[in-house]
Order: sequence, then C-alpha cells, then structure tokens
Amino acid sequence: MSRSVDLFIDAAQPIDDMAATLGDLMGSAPVKDPESCGWVLSEGEVHATLAEHPFVDDGDLPFAHFKYALSARVSDVARLQDSPAAAYLRRVADRIQRGLGLPVLLVLDLQYRDQGGPAGAAPRTPTPDSPEPAPTAGGVQ
Repeated sequence: MSRSVDLFIDAAQPIDDMAATLGDLMGSAPVKDPESCGWVLSEGEVHATLAEHPFVDDGDLPFAHFKYALSARVSDVARLQDSPAAAYLRRVADRIQRGLGLPVLLVLDLQYRDQGGPAGAAPRTPTPDSPEPAPTAGGVQ
C-alpha cells in the first residue's frame, strides 16, 4: 500500500494557471497528466500531481477550504516525514506562502485514493494499537 503526502492549496485561479505558477515558483515545467486531468511537477525522483481533490472536511481538517491538492506517493519503505516527497512539498508550501501569500495545508499519510468508493478513498486500515481487530485471511475475524 502506498501512502501520500498532500499539500492542499487555497487558490481561485484555474488549474492550468496554478500549475504554471507552481512551475515558476519551483523552477520546473509542469507536465499535463492525461489520466488525472491534473499536472505533474517533478524534482529528482519525486513526482507530485496537482489536481482538484475529492476530500471532504474531516474533524479539524478543513479540506473543503482548499481547491487543489499537490499529492505525492511514498512507498512503505521510507519514513513518511523523512521522505524526499515530504521535503519537496514542504519547500513548495514555503514558496507558496512567501511568494503568493496563499493558505496551504500539508498533511502526511491520508488514506490514498487507490481503491473505489464515493470519494475514491481507500478503506481504513487499523493501526497496531487500535482497539479494532485487524482483518484476517478471507475477511473473517
């Protein structure tokens, strides 16, 4: 299962303009992604996709306030907070805030949109210290 680092961006401009602005801020040309209808920004091995996001507010996380998410996947091998993707999105967030004055929200480890569902969210996986029992083989508990 992959995890994600997501930078939520509150911007009124159209996505094509936002992608061009981010490309200018980061010194790299964004590439149109025909699969997601978004834009990919890259730095080294990090590839982050800018798109309108499907998330709804979740407790204290006001996702509906933000139009876009710049999202990068991270494998289970790396510590998420130490990953190149997290470092890159921290730099993007800093440049957006300093250069554009736009509100941003950096979120580590949302359930990534790998599986179906109304918003495309993956089902919740209990953590080892969660009181919920983990599913066993065949889905029987």
